[in-house]
Amino acid sequence: MNRLLCIFLIFAVVSISFAQPPNNLTGLKICIDPGHGGNNASNDRRIEPDPGNVFWESEGNFRKALWLRTLLQQRGATVFLTRETNTYPDDIDPTLTQRWEFANTNNVNWFHSIHSNAGGGLYTMVLLKENISTRLPAFSQAVDMSSFIYTNIRAKLRTNASGGNITGYPGVYKDYTFYGGTSGGFNLGVLNGLVMPGELSEGSFHDGFPETRRLLNNDYRKTEAYGILNGFVEYYKIPYDTLGMIIGSQKDGATPINNVVVRLLPNNKIYNGDIFNNGFFLFDSLPPGNYKVVYETPGFSVDTVSLSLIATPKLVKSSLPEQGKTAVSRTASIVIEFLQAMDTALVRTKFSTAPIVEGIISWSNQNKTLTFTPKNPLGFYQNYDVTLVGMGNTKQPTTFVDNKTVTTTTGLANYALSFQTEQLPPYIILTQPKSDDTAFVVSKQIGIKFSVTMDTASVRAALSIVPLVGGTFSWSQLNTTLLITPTGGLPFNTNYTVTIGSEAKSIYGKPIDANRDSISGDPFIFKFRTQSNPLSVNRNEQQPMIFSLNQNYPNPFNPSTTIGFSIAELSSVSLAIYDVLGREVSVLVNEKLSQGEYSIQWDAKNYSSGMYLYKLATEKYTSIKRMMLVK
Repeated sequence: MNRLLCIFLIFAVVSISFAQPPNNLTGLKICIDPGHGGNNASNDRRIEPDPGNVFWESEGNFRKALWLRTLLQQRGATVFLTRETNTYPDDIDPTLTQRWEFANTNNVNWFHSIHSNAGGGLYTMVLLKENISTRLPAFSQAVDMSSFIYTNIRAKLRTNASGGNITGYPGVYKDYTFYGGTSGGFNLGVLNGLVMPGELSEGSFHDGFPETRRLLNNDYRKTEAYGILNGFVEYYKIPYDTLGMIIGSQKDGATPINNVVVRLLPNNKIYNGDIFNNGFFLFDSLPPGNYKVVYETPGFSVDTVSLSLIATPKLVKSSLPEQGKTAVSRTASIVIEFLQAMDTALVRTKFSTAPIVEGIISWSNQNKTLTFTPKNPLGFYQNYDVTLVGMGNTKQPTTFVDNKTVTTTTGLANYALSFQTEQLPPYIILTQPKSDDTAFVVSKQIGIKFSVTMDTASVRAALSIVPLVGGTFSWSQLNTTLLITPTGGLPFNTNYTVTIGSEAKSIYGKPIDANRDSISGDPFIFKFRTQSNPLSVNRNEQQPMIFSLNQNYPNPFNPSTTIGFSIAELSSVSLAIYDVLGREVSVLVNEKLSQGEYSIQWDAKNYSSGMYLYKLATEKYTSIKRMMLVK
């Protein structure tokens, strides 16, 4: 008896075509890391969506890596896998350190680690290594690559979006921030020691049903490998294949069908499905053209759906500035190189900037290269979006089939370029002592707070103090604050001149602007005199340069002690006391405090003798110290 056939979904994905050789990743060395290993519960993830059907994350990752290696090699790349087996206990399961060491040893150009996520969702995300000191991506190249991989995996698996923690790059996450928030986290071990760009993809969730059942299908894993491949293709600006895919899932009502039999005409290819309750089928390596998908699954009525695969050209080859570029010169022109000669009048009607910028469009290279020259310099530290909306068909047309209703979505190709202009030239926000102070305390540090993160080497080279001051130099608050601790303190009643020359630059290479008039290269000079004798008082009260927590005094104490701390800017402040087991016993401060020096007393008469901890926490600073109550 034939049951009602419900064709749940077919989506066709096609890539673009250009007359270029297919092996155009030649010379590129790529290390692919299949995450986890060995079907081993100690370092792997096991899911049993249905009795007898067992999914191991390591197996899914490993099979994706094998597919990806083949696809990359077909394009000419040299590919290394961090492991070649996945059979516990006989496989060689490298440690996280051994994986990045393997990539470094083979001197590869790129590293990519394949994983699937856990937690019951259905979205894609890509993580990259973060520089903990600067809180910037350790390799800027990995940002664009991660973005391309994210969007291409989603196009293949049709997963949901995720937010990301890098402005302008949905789905891309810096690892240290992702795992610890603003208070700090950790770098992913598999990325930690890389000397080349790399990232880790979480294509989908292996514990999100019905995704687990789809991931048991080896051809479904291949679709994710196609997504990662296309990320590399887009990053290296090489043409997509002319060959496309038809992907689908056959269901009876809402229930996927096992052992599906699907025929593709006119090729007369047959796909025999699996028994993992996913109904999945895949036809790939298909040239553009008209096709018929014929459902011949035993026990169901034969049904046919017609569809077309249409190759459409990618719109843009490259741009200046590049996507996501920061510190772009305010006087730079915007240059977009297309892959074909363009209808210049059409492009003018589709070209826009946000915020709006007045300028002139000119063409070169046989109408393949557009140059937009702004009428006036762009704003400082401003985000700009350049868009071309509705220029043609998307490169990945999709056909949905529900029963016999066919909806073809070609869409319109929207090109978007985002970049950020350079910051204002760096200037001095605050000094310690203030300029022209005449009674600076000889035991204090000399401090200089800049408006942006500085190139510390250039500041040291540009700094002079007359007369010469020996001591130690240290930086805090993401290299915005320089502290100079004189050896043995400064002498009494001495005039000093501190000069920071125009060689001092921000990390973006912008020279200092002492006069804050947006003109780089103005040196900064301030003068002060130390106190006249040990009893003199500094009447020019200083504001603290940094957050700090002082050791309590007295210590040990009985029954009260004083805790001092410094707040560098308006902040929400918490100061709490804990016992040695980490239990909170008292909250001394829980409010917003302005910049300044503070002290507060803790009366411990009602507490027993022993060791206690006290913790100062703000949005940008956390510190913990110990103290001893002795009764």
